[in-house]
Amino acid sequence: MLWKSLIALCVIGAALAEQTPVFLWGANSEAKPSLRTVPQAEFADQLAALLKDHMVVAFEENGLSTKDFLCANSQAQSCYAKLQGVSPKTYYTSVENPSEALRSVAAKREHNSIDASGRLVSPAKCSVGTALFVSFEDDEDVREATLESHDSAIAAISKQFDCKVAYLYLATPSTAPVVQRRKRRDTAATTGGIMWVSGNQFRIFYTSVMYNGVPFSVNALTIENGTSPATTFSVKLATAEATKSLTFDVVYGDGGYFSLTNVAYAGQAFRSTGIINAPTTFSYSCGNLTLETAATDNMYNTLSFNSLQIQAPFSSTYKENFPFGDSWDCVGFVSPGILMGLLVVIILLVIVFIGVCWMMDINTMDRFDDPKGKTITINAGVD
Repeated sequence: MLWKSLIALCVIGAALAEQTPVFLWGANSEAKPSLRTVPQAEFADQLAALLKDHMVVAFEENGLSTKDFLCANSQAQSCYAKLQGVSPKTYYTSVENPSEALRSVAAKREHNSIDASGRLVSPAKCSVGTALFVSFEDDEDVREATLESHDSAIAAISKQFDCKVAYLYLATPSTAPVVQRRKRRDTAATTGGIMWVSGNQFRIFYTSVMYNGVPFSVNALTIENGTSPATTFSVKLATAEATKSLTFDVVYGDGGYFSLTNVAYAGQAFRSTGIINAPTTFSYSCGNLTLETAATDNMYNTLSFNSLQIQAPFSSTYKENFPFGDSWDCVGFVSPGILMGLLVVIILLVIVFIGVCWMMDINTMDRFDDPKGKTITINAGVD
C-alpha cells in the first residue's frame, strides 16, 4: 500500500509541476535535447554553478510559451530582434519550475520590475551570487507589441551591469508569491487628513496621530540625511512643544525594502522593528497602527496612527511631490478567506489521493465458477 501511495503522490506532483521554455544567455551552459523536459533539480544544479561567479538576472514574462519565440511583427521581423544577437545563448524547450529552481539555490534574492518606459523601477546593483527577479508592469493589448517592447527593455537593462551576469528569460510562475504584473489600483485615501512631503525622498499621510489616546498636531517636517544618505535618513515631525517631537529613522534594507526604526515621541522609544516596512516601489498603508513602549510597572504608553500611509522611494528617478505607489497593507496576505480556500483545496487533494489509492487497489477475482463442474444445489424446505 505504501508504494501505491508514493505513486499517487508522484502523479499529483507531476500534475502540479510547470514545464515552461527558458532562454539563457551571457554564460556558457550545457545544451539539452529539445524533446526532453529538464527536471527542476538538474536545472537548479546548473544555476548553482553559475551563481558561484555570476549574478543571475531572471526576466519573468507573463504567459510565456514556445509559440512566443516564433512571434513576428507586422514587418515580418522577429519580436526578439535584440535577443537574437546575444552570445553565448542556450534555449531550453521545457524546464520544470525554472523560477523555483533559481529561488532554491540563490542565497540572496532581490525583486524588481520594469515600468512602461522600459526602465527598472528601483536601481539594481551588480553582485555576484545574487538572483534578481525582474517582472514587467506594462500590459499591451497586442501580444506582438508587448514582446517587442520587452525585448528592447531587456537589451537596454542588460547593458547596465558591469560584472559577470547570466540572464534568463522565462515564464512567470502561476504560483508566484508576488504578483508579477500589476495594473494600478486605488491607493489609500489621501483626502480629509494631513500630508507631509519632502521632495522625492519621503511622503507621509495620516488622518490623526495620538499619544495615549490623546490627539496632537504636527507643525513641520524636517529630514536629516545620515552618514550614508543613500540608505538612511531621519525624519522629525515637530509639534508646538519642542520637547514633544515625533522622530524616526527610515532605512533602506536588502531586497529593495524600506523600514521605520527608532520611533520616539517625547523622549520615549516605541517598538517598531519589523512592523513598518514595504518595498520602495510601494507605499506602506495601515488603517489603524498602534506602537507601544516597553512596559514599566505593568504600564506602557501608546502611539497611534489612523489611516497611515508612508513611502520612501530611495531612488533619484522619482519626481518632486511624487504620488503614492500601490498600497502594501499592514494586514498581511493571509486573510480568513485565503485560509478557508486552502482548507478546501487540502480537503479536495485528500479526496483525490484516497480515490487514486482505491482505484489502484482494485484487483481481479482470484476464483471463478467452473462451467464444467457440478452445479451447486440448495434445497429449501417449508416448515
